[in-house]
Amino acid sequence: MQERVKEMLQQNELFRALPEEVIKEILTTSTVTTYPKHHFVIHEREQENHLFFLLEGMAKSIILTDEGEEITVRFYHPGELAGLINTLAEDTSRFSVQTMEDSCFLIIKKSLFNRLVHDYAPFAEQLTHDISKRLQHMYRTLALESSAYHHGFETYPYRKKVGELMETAIISLPPCALAVEAASTMLREQVSSVLIMEDDALCGIVTERDLIALLPKYEIIASLAVDSIMSQDVITVPESAYFYEAMLAMMKHQVKHLPVLSHGKVTGIVTLKKLTDFRSHSVLGIVEDMDAASTIEQLAEQHKKVIAFIDRMTSEGAAAHEICSIITEFNDRILRRIIELSERAMIAEGRGAPPTDYCWITMGSEGRKEQTLSTDQDNGIIYPDIDDEAHHAEVDDYFATLAEKIVAGLEACGFPRCKGNVMATNSKWRKSLSDWKRMVNAWFSHMQGEEIRMFTIFLDFRPVYGQTELAHELRRYFLTRKKEFPFIYNLLAEDDAACSVPLGMFGRIIYDKKIKDGIDIKGGALVHFVNAMRVLSIFEGIEAVSTLERLEQLAERRVFTREEEDEIKDSFNTLLHFRICEHMKQAKQKRPLSNELHVANLLKEEQLRLKKALYTAKWLQQKLIRQFQVQGIRI
Repeated sequence: MQERVKEMLQQNELFRALPEEVIKEILTTSTVTTYPKHHFVIHEREQENHLFFLLEGMAKSIILTDEGEEITVRFYHPGELAGLINTLAEDTSRFSVQTMEDSCFLIIKKSLFNRLVHDYAPFAEQLTHDISKRLQHMYRTLALESSAYHHGFETYPYRKKVGELMETAIISLPPCALAVEAASTMLREQVSSVLIMEDDALCGIVTERDLIALLPKYEIIASLAVDSIMSQDVITVPESAYFYEAMLAMMKHQVKHLPVLSHGKVTGIVTLKKLTDFRSHSVLGIVEDMDAASTIEQLAEQHKKVIAFIDRMTSEGAAAHEICSIITEFNDRILRRIIELSERAMIAEGRGAPPTDYCWITMGSEGRKEQTLSTDQDNGIIYPDIDDEAHHAEVDDYFATLAEKIVAGLEACGFPRCKGNVMATNSKWRKSLSDWKRMVNAWFSHMQGEEIRMFTIFLDFRPVYGQTELAHELRRYFLTRKKEFPFIYNLLAEDDAACSVPLGMFGRIIYDKKIKDGIDIKGGALVHFVNAMRVLSIFEGIEAVSTLERLEQLAERRVFTREEEDEIKDSFNTLLHFRICEHMKQAKQKRPLSNELHVANLLKEEQLRLKKALYTAKWLQQKLIRQFQVQGIRI
């Protein structure tokens, strides 16, 4: 036992800096203690802050906020040190460390640890580095959770992390095991899947569905090994992922079992059943019904279920960007199913299958994955180049008819037609790849007025169906050509500056004349976040489309500091939250969906949050004006 502990200490980056005789001293003066599942190894407010080096099991570090909310800061695995920040603190502990399963620790006395810091400079240097990383992670986690709390969000269940929900007992078999052994293991352990692992590496997964699929081959089942029936491309999630991210992964890939990873190693598994223990409604049920729908009318019924589901997410405390991610995934599925049904209708009418590959793209908020309930259509079609002019006309005529069916299907499912006619039914937004490139060049050569608005809608395009390489080729072409037209940044920044943020002197919110007691939450506020991230991302050559993905990559390139990134993300989520809540109210009252936010009806605290978000919008607008030297605009 002592040799194994010694080896684990020497593999830890912090203790690796110590000479062997000091490692031996640690072993002789420390104690090994086992604690049961859910035991508090370190409890908040305790003053005896020793260090706990995890030998076996799993634990988590949590903090209780002043509002009584429990936040998980990080997870610990064998070979990691718990209680480091607590030990260095002179006052009582601010964090708790709780076991997630039966766990064994080496308890290192605080007095010894302090002496090591004093006597060994490399140890102290590595310690400083470790503390810095832990504090950075901790503050980012707390900032995110605090932001969620101040939006009135609860931690249950959407702010729960996968590491808190997963089953830590890993049921696994080697690749050479027989299929009948997998079935016996599932029955014995009462689980619905078995992980296939070799030397701690995940090779695949076998589920009940895989075993049921073998029934027609009953004659050979006895001789089959699990590596011949397992799914090899296993969908996984990190243990730091949130509830909604696991739910989203299950929706995207239509799976019911997600192995959970930490540093590339399996630490547990989260199942659909586990998630539905927290939520009484099955997300995959809606997904399966969408995929099985055989008519547009059936899809329209599923869209109603989506609205009800989003209502529950909102009331249960999901963050705004989480809700938008789920809405986007649902809407993308509805769209893809409408396209499939429309293609079938074309065949049934004698028009045949599509005459060539094509890609259906979405643009605007759809393209950015920032859809709320009030999202009209912005879409287009890209198809390959066709040299023969007569054949080109026939192909375009086919896609014009197909586009009308798809657009009508979307309209029937609750997505209004675009008032600006930015749809694939309009030949301007339905072109061959070369014609799309020519339109990009035309924008570069002559861009003013309404053309700038059309250009900004186009810049947020995203492929959803078909030959996606056509869309990727168009994106690469744009990013290459834009280098020859540096003036576009000034035009786009000037376009944003033309619409002022509704803030007056002394922070007074200026009401929209058309709304009287409020503002246009989209056109007066959210648009400035979208515009700023778009312009800066194009300038940096970033291909990401969503506002928050663009923000994250801009922060990685140090266009924004991490503090600025957190502030922008918090303000953007605040505005999205208000917009989603207003849409839900309008939908329940059967009123037309709009972007009107009636500020006068908000609570005082909500008005303060709104002002804070508007100040951030104004700062972003000023950043664009200064960086791209917009002339004649007052800051």
